[in-house]
Amino acid sequence: MIRRITIRRFKRFDDAEFVLPGHVVLAGPNNTGKTTVLQAVAAWALAFNRWKERNDFQRHGGAYTKVPITRQAFSAVPLRDFDLLWRERAYSGSVEITIESTAGWNVTMELIADSSEQIYVRPKSEAAPDVVRGATLATVFVPAMTGLGTEEPVYQRPKLDQLLGQAKPGDVLRNLLHEAHTSESAWQPLQAAIRRLFGYELAPPDATGAHILAEYSAPPGGRRLDIASAGSGFQQVLMLLTFLYTRPGSVLLLDEPDAHLHVLLQDAIYGELRAVAAAQRSQLIIATHSEIIIEAVEPRELCVLLDRPRMLADTEERARLITSLGVLTNEDVMLAMAAPGVLYLEGHTDLEILRAFASVLRHPALELLTTRLFWKDAVSQARLGAAGIQARDHYAALQLVRADLPGFEIVDGDARPEIQATPITGQGLQRLRWRRYEIESYIFHPDAIARFVEQQVGVAAAKVHVADLRKHFQERHPPGFVRDPLGDYPFLIGVKARTDLIPPALDAAGLPGLPYTRYHEIAALMRPEEVHPEVREKLDAIPKAFRL
Repeated sequence: MIRRITIRRFKRFDDAEFVLPGHVVLAGPNNTGKTTVLQAVAAWALAFNRWKERNDFQRHGGAYTKVPITRQAFSAVPLRDFDLLWRERAYSGSVEITIESTAGWNVTMELIADSSEQIYVRPKSEAAPDVVRGATLATVFVPAMTGLGTEEPVYQRPKLDQLLGQAKPGDVLRNLLHEAHTSESAWQPLQAAIRRLFGYELAPPDATGAHILAEYSAPPGGRRLDIASAGSGFQQVLMLLTFLYTRPGSVLLLDEPDAHLHVLLQDAIYGELRAVAAAQRSQLIIATHSEIIIEAVEPRELCVLLDRPRMLADTEERARLITSLGVLTNEDVMLAMAAPGVLYLEGHTDLEILRAFASVLRHPALELLTTRLFWKDAVSQARLGAAGIQARDHYAALQLVRADLPGFEIVDGDARPEIQATPITGQGLQRLRWRRYEIESYIFHPDAIARFVEQQVGVAAAKVHVADLRKHFQERHPPGFVRDPLGDYPFLIGVKARTDLIPPALDAAGLPGLPYTRYHEIAALMRPEEVHPEVREKLDAIPKAFRL
């Protein structure tokens, strides 16, 4: 069995190491490399076994002889061009995949670039001839179940492997059942497992005709039905268990075994797979993002892939992983690795207004807000229609990606009182509150709004519009505010500027219905002396929060 996998320059991985405590479950969002790990092991096995067929275990000139493999024969990964195996498709040099076995041997296979239709493979010379001669590793890559055809001829093993490499397990399920039926040690426990899990009775497959006939009855003793008529969940489980029973002593590379399964069956299948694997002395390497399976796995057997592989330490980290799968997007993972920190705001309009303030003040935070920072809504949705995700929960999930990532949240003054400001230390999730109701309260300035009105209606027509605006401020707001808009006034703390202060002022000036998404244009027309000192305080805190 496998103790350690090292992958260099293969697909998304530049240099990654995976330590396997026995069975292992690879968990993470889509496109983080789970399937790539399985494919790397399958590619190693294909390359090693093809090289061993040459039966030349001696080094020549200090290196082992290279053996060619064509693209059509490379069944480990479906490819239209061999450069797809190389990281960022940089098709030169070699990919290296190292397997360290629990039996004590360690062999690195080189996949050497040649043409779009062919590569060469060989072990690296560090492995001694007696090691490469004696090393053995049986692997089976099992993709998620595909549609089952109505007819299936008998295939030989190379064709089975090719179809599996092309992610077409639905094309070989009947062949697997036929193979299982030829072994009493496989067929009887397979029948028993299907009877226990589904209450179905598997009939012995008939391979005497042009196509294999594979049927079941539900309930046992009832009318026989073709397995193609069964549900996808039954077909998925049948495929997984048939592989386990027909490939004893193998490393089973299971890609999303939970696919097509109801949550109750997801809970049952992992325990079933483990039990069968133990009896068959097989090892399971499973790629999944099923919360049900992750919850059933011991933390020491969980490897999280969020840009880089990491084994989990305890049940608390497992709980965070389950949360992260429903919280983080692939973009979140990528940005968290590259950005100096994550900024949480009440929405994109807050970000636009902050940028406008920073531009007016020529503040150094402008570069951060424009090109460098990773920002999220303080309450966001991971997907359309999903429940809102609080900043603290999103930030906790990001800790699995990058533990040292600073976070900074700026919340409205009307936020719940228990959400308190924190010291700005450059560590963890830090928080400040606006002292006024919200960020739009700081653009509620008579002169700035008058300037905006003039820009919208034109200088020639502005006199009347601005006069109406001034009249609105004099009639509706305290005289002290009109004289000194930067002062502290209770109505700016208790009234929502975005809906109850700015729209009436713009209506009075003849600009009804202006969307709030344009309010940053008002901020952009402010003069430095019109920007409230608290705004500068918040901008000063941004680089400090991210240790910049």
